[in-house]
Amino acid sequence: MRHTLGSRGPFLSQQNVPLTVILPVRNEAEALPKLLSDLAAQTLLPQRVIVVDDASEDGTVNAVEHNGPWPFALTLMTNPGQGKKAGLSAGIRASTTTWAIGIDGDTRLGPEALQAIAHGLSTHGADWDMALLPLRIANAPAGTPPSLFGQLQALDFAAMQGWAITAVLRGKPAMASGGGWVWRCSAFPHDRLRPELPSGDDVFALAALLEDGHAHRVGWIDDVRAMVSAASMPSLVQLLDQRIRWGAKTARYPRALKHAKRVAWTVSLVHLCGAVLLLVDPWAGLGYWSVKSAIDMVYSHCVGRRFTLLPPSALGTLKSLIALAVAHPIFVATTLLVMPLRTARWKGRPAA
Repeated sequence: MRHTLGSRGPFLSQQNVPLTVILPVRNEAEALPKLLSDLAAQTLLPQRVIVVDDASEDGTVNAVEHNGPWPFALTLMTNPGQGKKAGLSAGIRASTTTWAIGIDGDTRLGPEALQAIAHGLSTHGADWDMALLPLRIANAPAGTPPSLFGQLQALDFAAMQGWAITAVLRGKPAMASGGGWVWRCSAFPHDRLRPELPSGDDVFALAALLEDGHAHRVGWIDDVRAMVSAASMPSLVQLLDQRIRWGAKTARYPRALKHAKRVAWTVSLVHLCGAVLLLVDPWAGLGYWSVKSAIDMVYSHCVGRRFTLLPPSALGTLKSLIALAVAHPIFVATTLLVMPLRTARWKGRPAA
């Protein structure tokens, strides 16, 4: 099923890069209208927004319709498959623009996000098939996450983002996030997303480019205005499920993602060695974790400042960094222990 809602207002085209925004969603009745309002407030409006609904049970479709009309063409589609990968693929296939922006339905955008993306594409797009967007964990397009739990998630994710960006800049991309990225529609690898896994549209799409020898075709929109803010997980159980989903796909990474797999295994081994050292020689173990925590805090401070995630006060920042240094090893160990006991799902959906 597909139908297009009416649009109003002019499409700003000064960058001459028409953009389609693809939103694969499930049960986003509360969050999605906020994102659509962000898109409606853009200094450069999308030419089209495609919402691909995956059998939502909370009135997501009604929420979209009742909060309009929107100042852009908005198409509602029913997901022809199951899960985010099928929805993303269907939306990109339906796009008529050269470029499509894929973001999650629970994200937020600042008013100049699309203009910054269009500027990056007009400058570098001829050399790119895919581009990463700056992505942070926060419940608003600007400001520090309000809770300590949200701040810890945000800093942890920013650390991963920092590594992913560095890899792209070195010409060896190894990780992407489907929460915020841009694709040349004609280059999207629809049939190589591993639909049997409930997560990984981002990394398996990236892997397809790498396998085809196109690592140089991956770019990075280096503009803070293009920042996408994704919601933090509201509970520890949901956060564990998220990381279990991410971990489940790691074991299936193709050879093209060997660097990402190596990093994942290295992180696991670092924590395992630290745990063993604590048992064998507690004082040496404490020294090991003290050095590791100090390095982590310095790095987390750098990326946290870059992604505007740090509390406004120096004391608040220090508390967050110390809390992350203490909690992170425990969380990693818990995730590894629980992973074999839980099934990875996306919004309640199993793998296709």
